[in-house]
Amino acid sequence: MSFAAVGSSLRLSAGETQALKSLPVATQITAKRALQGSTADLGRLVDYISMLNSSRYCCLALIFHATLDSIQVPNYINPKTIPTIMRAKWSLMGLVKISTVTPSTSEGEDDPVTKYIVRKWDEVYPWMRFFARNCLPPPYDVSVTPPRPDLCNVFDAAKLCITPLSLICTQSEEGRHLLRSSISVQHFVAQLWILIGNLQGDVLQGDPGNTTDGLVSMLRASFALTNHVCVSESEDPDKITLPLSSYIQAAGGVKPVVFTLLRYIRRITRDAAAVEEPRSWTTGDRSIKQLHLYTVGLHYSFEFIKVISRQDVSCCAQLIRQGSIRTVVDAISQMLPKILVQANKELDFHPQLGLAGRQNVLWSGYAYIASAIRDADDGVACVCQAIDAGLIQTLEKGVVCPPHANRRDHPTRGRLGDIELLFLLATFFMYHRVVESIFRHWFRMQSAPMEKREIRDKGLGVALELVLTSTIDAMDHRSVQPINFHEYRCSGPGCPMCTSKFVSKKRQCAGCLVSIYCSEKCQRTAWHNGHKKWCQVLRCTVGPWGSRDIRKSLQVIAGFETSEISGMAKDVESRVREAQRQFPAFRDKLVLMLDMTVYPPEVHVLPVHKLEQFPGDDPIWPEIADEIRQRSDSPPKGYMFSVVKVHLGKSKFTLFSPSTALRMAFVDQYFSDDEASVDEDEMKDSKALGDQSIRT
Repeated sequence: MSFAAVGSSLRLSAGETQALKSLPVATQITAKRALQGSTADLGRLVDYISMLNSSRYCCLALIFHATLDSIQVPNYINPKTIPTIMRAKWSLMGLVKISTVTPSTSEGEDDPVTKYIVRKWDEVYPWMRFFARNCLPPPYDVSVTPPRPDLCNVFDAAKLCITPLSLICTQSEEGRHLLRSSISVQHFVAQLWILIGNLQGDVLQGDPGNTTDGLVSMLRASFALTNHVCVSESEDPDKITLPLSSYIQAAGGVKPVVFTLLRYIRRITRDAAAVEEPRSWTTGDRSIKQLHLYTVGLHYSFEFIKVISRQDVSCCAQLIRQGSIRTVVDAISQMLPKILVQANKELDFHPQLGLAGRQNVLWSGYAYIASAIRDADDGVACVCQAIDAGLIQTLEKGVVCPPHANRRDHPTRGRLGDIELLFLLATFFMYHRVVESIFRHWFRMQSAPMEKREIRDKGLGVALELVLTSTIDAMDHRSVQPINFHEYRCSGPGCPMCTSKFVSKKRQCAGCLVSIYCSEKCQRTAWHNGHKKWCQVLRCTVGPWGSRDIRKSLQVIAGFETSEISGMAKDVESRVREAQRQFPAFRDKLVLMLDMTVYPPEVHVLPVHKLEQFPGDDPIWPEIADEIRQRSDSPPKGYMFSVVKVHLGKSKFTLFSPSTALRMAFVDQYFSDDEASVDEDEMKDSKALGDQSIRT
């Protein structure tokens, strides 16, 4: 039978039939037999792909297209349907192989294989599900033998399922919309993602190790983009995007998603760290291509973790509990020596393999850490996790590496992920838990002084020097004993228990949550002796939220407040004059706000009624201001008192001046090192009394 007759029976056009005649004679004979239904010849055509030049690939793709169009997925597997299944297998394998060896097309242009998969998705997708169902192990137990391993080994089945998905999400906007809008496809992607993540090694069952070694890790890295596309929002508002909950449900819940994602990041990092040193720093070097694949996979894994953290609160909390920040910091630390390498002009300026492209993985990782800290209910715990993982030391490594853009053809560097993250960390240095974490790693941070380093990234070097200066200030404040209000002495004036370090029977003021008393008598005496007025002040210092981190860190916050305001004396004076001109009706009701939610801290002067959590018409504030002036030896400053704005992540609070409140409400008892120091034996004896705190 001639090509024309075979082509007519398979609905090939005259041009496609003529293209087949341009193949070598031996290949034409094999192609003709394959079109007539020979499974063995169809397999031989797959082997011929690597022998032909790229201009002939489209000719073989026509044969695979025509074969898939002529068969359907069988309902049962029996000796009669096995030839059909094998023809579908070799056709899909041929398309997959052509897609991997075909040179990449220009942006926005689909290659022939991708066009066919998108156009014939209703015919291709059932075959992908067929091979996944019969030739792949269950996602949550990869040690189980697949139902029909004789049809296709596990590695080939994984390629048949994953490669078409990767093609349509990287090279076709219509394909990306298909992944975002189909529940069935999302379920399929989620199950494959769990399966690849649960694989223990780089060699899949049923295939010799010498041919698949390392290829599973490449599948894992390339599949990260597909997974990210499924949960990301479409740029076109008119196109439907499924909610993240449908993907999480398809993957089996929040915990499987979190565990698998962190496992992906760790394994991709391990694979990237194992890449050999490039022999020639050119775009064709195998190590360069492998490193590019792994960095892209890691980049989209970071983007995926950022998307699910932003869209799902339970995922965000579970990720932090499972140490996602530590995992990301470890990944960045291991990737830095391989990413920030200046090779040559050809490679560094390459659009995909260049220095700017490689650094995207760093910025995405830093962006996730910053978003996790900002959006967390307990940002202090996130910062401690990052510092304990060595984030500051990792950022220090960047100063000896080339900057993101220090060349003419690159965009300016600006304040990118690393500098912004450094400044975000510095806004938590007033909390006692963070100071303790810094102290544990202090000697490693100071192993190489900044002035002795070869600083090539000037912007990061300056930012790092500023932040390290703040760590020194935090270490200075660390010598102050933290306030534990449940273990300090009675706050009642003239109480004989004041001579003791502890109060055995404690009554805590329910208003300020700070003062404690040994008896109701002491509490009444203190109330009439001035605590009635200062209770509200302390409530605005500690906050009605009663945050443990703020309460235990009041002395450290007070130390930062005093040093920052005194260091910005000239700026404060100019801002006071500006506020007096701007608010002439409130010249005697101005308040200085030290904003410590940004770094470096900023000062603002504004009327008291514009402060959050402060009732502007309350007459107590002028009285407090008068008492502060009477007790202070310094001349009037133009404002009533100062406040400090802090944050614990997504929550921000405005505190009445901790230094003023502690000094005036407790007559300096919390600033005395002798009274603050506590003997451990005495603490145990006091706790042994077993009396619980009674709130009144």
